[in-house]
Amino acid sequence: MTAARRLVTPALLALPALLVLGAVALTPTSELFPNQGDVNLYLEKATALGSGQVPYRDFPFEYPPAALVPMVVPYLLGRLLGPVDLDAYKWLFGGFEAALIVALAMVLAGIVARRGDAEARTITSDERRRRRTGLRLVLLTGGAVLAIAFRFDLFPALLLAIAVWAALGSRPATAGVAIGLGVLAKLFPLVILPAIAIPWLLPLDLRGLVRLGQGLVATIVAGLLPFVALAGAEPTLQFLRYNAERGLQVESIGGGLAVLGGLLRGQPVDMDFRFSSVNVDGGFAQGWLALLPVLTVVGFGLLAWLAWQRIRRELHAGTRVLPSTVVALATASLLLLLATSKVYSIQYVVWLVPLAALLGGRRFWLAAAVVALTIPIHPLLYEGLVKQEALPILVLNARNALLIALLGWMLWDLGRAGQPKAAPSGGGGRARR
Repeated sequence: MTAARRLVTPALLALPALLVLGAVALTPTSELFPNQGDVNLYLEKATALGSGQVPYRDFPFEYPPAALVPMVVPYLLGRLLGPVDLDAYKWLFGGFEAALIVALAMVLAGIVARRGDAEARTITSDERRRRRTGLRLVLLTGGAVLAIAFRFDLFPALLLAIAVWAALGSRPATAGVAIGLGVLAKLFPLVILPAIAIPWLLPLDLRGLVRLGQGLVATIVAGLLPFVALAGAEPTLQFLRYNAERGLQVESIGGGLAVLGGLLRGQPVDMDFRFSSVNVDGGFAQGWLALLPVLTVVGFGLLAWLAWQRIRRELHAGTRVLPSTVVALATASLLLLLATSKVYSIQYVVWLVPLAALLGGRRFWLAAAVVALTIPIHPLLYEGLVKQEALPILVLNARNALLIALLGWMLWDLGRAGQPKAAPSGGGGRARR
């Protein structure tokens, strides 16, 4: 391998970070409002904590407690150099996100090395897979760059990726801690728990499952207890009620269908602006909200059944489940969560980035299209979407249709008959710490 080729992978690790920093540089602080106003919110929370106030008790906080980490760490680093205003914090926060995307690239390289595929296991093919995944991460980062640079969701997404890496490396305690930290930052990483438990479920490894569960529970309890002790249980867990009481957000699957129906009828739907989001009201919205629990149960039930069928085939063909199946199940679980969620804000697309980078062939390009269509919706067309104009409504529903198509494709792949073409290169085995 030539020296130039050896530099390709490190360059791909750095490019996503440069894209994030480029987005920060090209976004004047004066333009953060109203499109990227979350940065100012994060600064307010970090400043309050830095002044000695207690979250949930002394100031409201609508997120789980570990969400403070990506908000407060950049602020505290900046305080070492002097006062931190919004202009400085924009760079501090963006720099922190750039560091996280580099860490994500390294974790994805580790997953690629462990998951295996139909190619021969050689140094050359391993390097080729890492370069391919790195290039995919660059493309996905470009599509989601505003959500990455100005939202904190990359932090729990990184923890989700670490949990997958640990599961494929037979490290149940590490996987449990990573999922626990992810849940403490934002709840969505919990949805992949069944997928990453598979290496210890089949064949049954009670020791590994116990370590996975211990890591998860101990992390969540340890993260919540200090805030419960200082602020009380009800205020600390208010973020659960906050999410439960939210309405049907306009960018969700149901929200998009509601405004599309209004467009076709020539009768715009009613909207409200509670919970710092744009939500749709009316009979369709209420009906969709009532239907969502059923869709969620049926969807995850179907996923569990297809997963069991795939796992049975793989166990019949070999001795353990393929790591690529674990990754596919985690991806399908996350897609299903987005499809059945009543909220689908701009930052939710960041959840897809780690697992989408691991998708193969045309499925990756479909995922990349879902990610890329987020920026046209927010911020470019968002004002028009609120006004219920035709173009943003059509773009939104096209994005959501692609998400459903990708989910259907993943479910179809899981349910297809046929034997695996390759033995696993990682995952399973004896549980280690």
